[in-house]
Amino acid sequence: MRVLLSVLFLASVVFAADDLKEELGASATAPLDSARILASKFSLSQYAVENMDYVIQYNLYNVGDRAALKVVLDDRNSFPTNSFEIVKGMLQVRWEKIAPGSNVTHSVIIRPRSFGAFNYTAAVVTYYPSEDAKEVKVGYTTAPGEGYIYRQKDYDRRFATKFGTWVVFLFVAAPTIVIPYMLWYSSKSKYTNQSGKKQK
Repeated sequence: MRVLLSVLFLASVVFAADDLKEELGASATAPLDSARILASKFSLSQYAVENMDYVIQYNLYNVGDRAALKVVLDDRNSFPTNSFEIVKGMLQVRWEKIAPGSNVTHSVIIRPRSFGAFNYTAAVVTYYPSEDAKEVKVGYTTAPGEGYIYRQKDYDRRFATKFGTWVVFLFVAAPTIVIPYMLWYSSKSKYTNQSGKKQK
């Protein structure tokens, strides 16, 4: 699953780079002379569930011809602490430099505190596009869009293993199987013993 998502991300980066060249028109072959970061945000978990770990991954790729400096990824507004618990990682992270043609990956594990519909918005990416740049460039990651956080009871009922249910079922069903078997085995033993005595 992770490999497929990575391939899709790299494909989107290639298409975005091609779009960038088309936007430049006649100067498409000329150097950009600045950094340009494309960023994605997606989930590595199949379902978001109340009180269960949910993994978010961010990929940043510099398609420009200069290093991006003082890069900051900030996604704190997407996951407020009153609705989500941060289990591992940070929602705001900084890189001093992302070289041209290179990419970085960052993951965060969160835990939803409640269930219901939720809008997964884009994270904000800020950076300096060149060493002599005086203004910070602002960009955004892709946004997964609206999703749903399952209630833990509903998720367990639908997706969790039914080991406990099978144990209870076998415990209840055992008497209806064991008792008739014992009666049959007892009568069979008596019949076998009587037949053996008669033959003697």
